[in-house]
Amino acid sequence: MAGLEGAALEHAHAKEVRPWLDLVDELRGHGISQDIALPQIAVMGDQSSGKSSVLEAISGVPFPRGGGLVTRCATQLIMKSAPEGAEWAARASVTGPRKNLKGCGPVQGGPGALTRVIADLQNALTSGNASAFSSESIVIEVRAPGLPDLTLIDLPGIVRTATSGQSAGVMAEVNTMVERYLIQERTIILAVVPANQDVATVDILERAKRVDPEGDRTIGVLTKPDLIGPGNEDEVVAVLRNIRKPLKLGYVMLKCRSQADINAGMDNKAALAAEHKFFREHPAFSGLPGTIFGVQCLTGRLTDLLVKRIGAALPAIKWELQSQLGQLETDLAPMVKGVPQDSASCHSCLMRVVSDYCRLLRQSARGYYRDDLLSSKPDLRLHAECQAIFKSLHADIADTMPGFNDPGFGDKLAAEITALKGRELPGFLNLQVFYGFMVQNVETWRPAVEICRSQVANATLSIASLLIQALAVQFPRLCGAIRDAVSGLVEQLADEVSTRIEEIFQKESDPFTTNEGMLDVINTIRFRLFDVALEEALATAGEKPAESNALLATLRESLGAWYMKNHGVGTMANVEDMCTLLQAYWNVATKRLVDNVCMTMEQDFVVRLLGLAESELFLLAARLENVEELFVEDASVMERRRTLQAKRDRLNRGMESLRSFLLALIAAVAVSCCCAHGDRMAPEVVAEPPPGESTREEGVFDGDGKPRCAVLLKRVAL
Repeated sequence: MAGLEGAALEHAHAKEVRPWLDLVDELRGHGISQDIALPQIAVMGDQSSGKSSVLEAISGVPFPRGGGLVTRCATQLIMKSAPEGAEWAARASVTGPRKNLKGCGPVQGGPGALTRVIADLQNALTSGNASAFSSESIVIEVRAPGLPDLTLIDLPGIVRTATSGQSAGVMAEVNTMVERYLIQERTIILAVVPANQDVATVDILERAKRVDPEGDRTIGVLTKPDLIGPGNEDEVVAVLRNIRKPLKLGYVMLKCRSQADINAGMDNKAALAAEHKFFREHPAFSGLPGTIFGVQCLTGRLTDLLVKRIGAALPAIKWELQSQLGQLETDLAPMVKGVPQDSASCHSCLMRVVSDYCRLLRQSARGYYRDDLLSSKPDLRLHAECQAIFKSLHADIADTMPGFNDPGFGDKLAAEITALKGRELPGFLNLQVFYGFMVQNVETWRPAVEICRSQVANATLSIASLLIQALAVQFPRLCGAIRDAVSGLVEQLADEVSTRIEEIFQKESDPFTTNEGMLDVINTIRFRLFDVALEEALATAGEKPAESNALLATLRESLGAWYMKNHGVGTMANVEDMCTLLQAYWNVATKRLVDNVCMTMEQDFVVRLLGLAESELFLLAARLENVEELFVEDASVMERRRTLQAKRDRLNRGMESLRSFLLALIAAVAVSCCCAHGDRMAPEVVAEPPPGESTREEGVFDGDGKPRCAVLLKRVAL
């Protein structure tokens, strides 16, 4: 009866976990792992650490063994439990373009034949070079009674030093592959460590700690317990008790078959019995909990952990699938337009493209971004780009401001006034100084204006080119013809606008304004100078003057001296007045220049370009002798379209698999759990977590390992 109950529990457990594992295997079979990281278990460790022996103990498949780089490519092992009495069955394949290698397909002859198939496929992928390494993967699917429902990925052992005959690049290739799996947050790290090695020096544990500092996805596996040196058992026991080099998920120790056992014909069942006897009778290990020993314990823990992580990751996987599908539709939209087949349809298509192009270019230049294309692609927004350039022009012009408040500016200005002194009466300002100063400073604005002109022209041409590329990417000749036409107009208008800008500079070289705002600027400057003088006078009087008469005398003396210096009749007063006038006019003139240049670039360049481009492009069909040549598809675009369509197809298959799984889960598992456990398991109508929000594993399963319906429905609801 106990045996029947155990079989029933095992069947119930398999019924609960298998759909989750099958879902991930199905997604991986669709090729989703090329685009989205899927929950998986990766077996990692140093060369000859016992990784292949661990896989063999779990699967019953004798993987190739030996020293050095035995595993020369990643091997994905998909195990499926079959009913008692069913025949052992296996199938081999490879990822990548070489689908028809010798050995791919069903494997005949039992586990021993599968070993030879794995070795042959490794040789084929590495072109027979026993020291080489391949980035392609072998996929082995095994179905047999007694196998766990589990998928493992065996990675090449970490290479410390290149051996004789090995390429120097092997270390980098292997380490790059191991690192790629390590950093994937959905990968469970099965770190294989020889028990006869000091765990403090094990490389894979340090790498795992770096990428998984919380230890949520790292399990340690100790191998080769029969090789532990005398007296070192206590250190190994400390590791198993999670005292030395602790891991959140702990360690499991295995006693795998040795090569001698294999040669002696020991089968997997006998190996499990020998493993159990070894730990039961070992003086150091017999007193420890049995849950940290044996392959059955390891497979159970791995299965439960993987199912939990799959349940936690499903909402994010679903959202990533939907996001990538949405982006694919956007990327494919300009590539799937029909190719016109005759002259009439070519002319019609050309008119439609030109019409759309001119309309979108005009909207881009005027800042109307409501069209889907302009709203989704910020790099097509010409008005925003021009505004950024105009803002830079304003800042660049501001940087040319003379140091009106510098200590030495007044002395230089006084020397200039003295040098240009003419017949003006005392107290009158010398206008030659004013004119000469402004003429010199106007020229300092020219480099910034020229940069602005060049940037607007380049930005306009760039956005015009990107826009036609977005509209007709599959027709490079059409894009080139329109780009050439617009480029010629941009060059023409850029030269013409240079003349307009030169006229602006000529006007600014003859100082003039009727803007009474200049008077406000002058008064502002003078008030600011007065405030400074008042603060200095009060500072001279002190915080608490002895009497008010003393304060008045001090203020009268200080402010009187300031007034005579700045507004009296004398050389320094003339300098201060001239400095104030120059600063006020400089502010007025620079603002006027920036406005004039910006309006010139917008009206005389951008707006004129829109009108000329529309006229030029609508006449394009009449000027071309053979319009059909414009609609020859580009080979690279055709290849990219095929690639994107293939990606879309596999993502759609993945979405369909996910929908089917979720419907089956909600119908078969969630409802039954709700009925069996009452209100505690009642489903809730809860929205899916927002994209990017972390999903936690806690709460997906209850204390008995049963899925919590409410939490599952939250996380996987469609």
